[in-house]
Amino acid sequence: MVFDGIDDQRVLAMTAREKRWLDNVKKAFHQSDLALQSGSPEDRCLEELFKAVDTAKTLRQSLRGEDTSARHHRKRFIEFLGLEIPCAREGASEFRLVDARMGSTVTYTFGEIVYQIRCMIHENENLNAAEDVDYHILLDWSVRNPYVFAEIQDGKFVCNGYFLWNRLRQVLSKFITGIDGMIALAEGRSCSITIQPELGSIAPSQGRAKKTT
Repeated sequence: MVFDGIDDQRVLAMTAREKRWLDNVKKAFHQSDLALQSGSPEDRCLEELFKAVDTAKTLRQSLRGEDTSARHHRKRFIEFLGLEIPCAREGASEFRLVDARMGSTVTYTFGEIVYQIRCMIHENENLNAAEDVDYHILLDWSVRNPYVFAEIQDGKFVCNGYFLWNRLRQVLSKFITGIDGMIALAEGRSCSITIQPELGSIAPSQGRAKKTT
């Protein structure tokens, strides 16, 4: 679904700005991989993937001939995720939580929860459950391969950080390798479209993949 309305000829005709957007998606993707390997994934790896989602969403809109302004950002962000993550779509199951700031009950779909995480991370809050953060959405980085991806605990949605990182990474890797694949096939080259590339295998143009500090 992520490539609906986009063909190889349109991708081959990308403008300089669109090529820059694609390179920025790859840069953030690469930085996220580095952050995961750093030993402190809670501090950077999701932040970088959210940057990549923001830019990939805009690039897709541009390739489809749609408005690329910042209007309706929340709606468009969630719609982009929903293209590949069914439970993130509008009308999916909702979770009842207790807003930590207001004390009132709120309901969110999974897509809305991911957007809330994005907004908090952009405020420089990592939502790490191990740090006793006072918020109704938290990220648990204590288990790499959980039995369940999330739990409701005392009105709080506690999502496994590795699960969320991996799922967003899958969506983005399909988008990146899909576009690169369209270009390669049109030029008579071989390609590999994947949702599970090796860590560090996707990188921006030479000189832009700086190591995360």
